[in-house]
Amino acid sequence: MLSGYQTEEELIQNMADAGCKEEMAADVLNCLKQGQRKKGLLLLQGQRETLLDGIHRNQSCIDYLDDVLGGIRKGDT
Repeated sequence: MLSGYQTEEELIQNMADAGCKEEMAADVLNCLKQGQRKKGLLLLQGQRETLLDGIHRNQSCIDYLDDVLGGIRKGDT
């Protein structure tokens, strides 16, 4: 059921550390308990995609900021 985890508490803690909200962790745990491993994995994959989208948005902002900084620095020469 909780392959790779010794206790439910460890699984819940790891999901919390990964940014999952309590409701998400409970949903995943319920899926695993009900033998719906694929559904639980899909929920976690969705969380992963959400986090990755945030990284991409932040990277885009950093790129724009680098352009602004570069433009300002060129004016310093």
